[in-house]
Amino acid sequence: MNLIHETPLYHRFLEALMLDTKPFNCVMCSTFWTTLGFTAIPYGIQSIFIAGITAILAELINIQIHKI
Repeated sequence: MNLIHETPLYHRFLEALMLDTKPFNCVMCSTFWTTLGFTAIPYGIQSIFIAGITAILAELINIQIHKI
């Protein structure tokens, strides 16, 4: 999720579908919702915790990548 936000193709895709809003252009938000979508059925209520942890880790990785 971290590196896909930097590609022009991803931004053109969002603009074409008119989805260039908060849940899709933020690393933490898009990771949270994507993970929640994939884990909601198999893990139930635990998927909220899994999605939260994944989103925080994605944001920390994004900070480390862009620190260089």
